[in-house]
Amino acid sequence: MKNLTIVIRAELEVPDDWMLTEHASGMHVLKIGDHFVDFDLTPLTTSVDTPDAEWSDRNADLVDEVLEAVVGVDVELDLASSH
Repeated sequence: MKNLTIVIRAELEVPDDWMLTEHASGMHVLKIGDHFVDFDLTPLTTSVDTPDAEWSDRNADLVDEVLEAVVGVDVELDLASSH
């Protein structure tokens, strides 16, 4: 068995009324209006090896197989004003 580490870093420009908050579950999440948003890993697949291949999560069995291999996820949110 091997270990695969995936590092994904995303930067979003968000409206001023979006804020970070602590959800009742203890997680720090993004709050947009009445909704709480967390980020997670979603594998995308394709069976076509061409530059214009369409990637999706429609292959539920393969996506589930990949997700079952995940042993830990750590999400860190940082909200900074750009003014």
